[in-house]
Amino acid sequence: MKQLDKNVNTYKFLTPLFFSGVSFCLSFYFCILGVSLYIYSLPIYAFLLLISLFLFYQTDRQLNHFLKKGITTFTQYQFYHYCICIYLMLSFVLFGVSVAYLPFYYNGGLIFVWYCAPMSLLCFISFIQSKKRINILKKKFQYNIPEKK
Repeated sequence: MKQLDKNVNTYKFLTPLFFSGVSFCLSFYFCILGVSLYIYSLPIYAFLLLISLFLFYQTDRQLNHFLKKGITTFTQYQFYHYCICIYLMLSFVLFGVSVAYLPFYYNGGLIFVWYCAPMSLLCFISFIQSKKRINILKKKFQYNIPEKK
């Protein structure tokens, strides 16, 4: 079981996600100040969010491999539960920002809309993936399907 616990690390994808959020907040601050530095901080936010999503999918692929072998633990369930919360909230926030900046589309909102809307969609896809995996794990735990050896 040590190999499974080593592969499940929520902090592995939360660290770039945190720095992505810091960069995103800085871009808002720069936009409010009227400084055009937000044009440079938004690509940093998008790049860090893509790294976080990549690390999530890498961990998901490893956990799916363990799931196909019949190895299920509460650690997997906990990982997907955290991912559901994180990516659902992030998807709503990014969608809200992209909708809020639609009236300011030609006054700098263009950049926010085109950076936030696709990232919102990617986070929502990650949410759906986590939800599907957690439903599979719930069924396995509920019906006590024996592990394959």
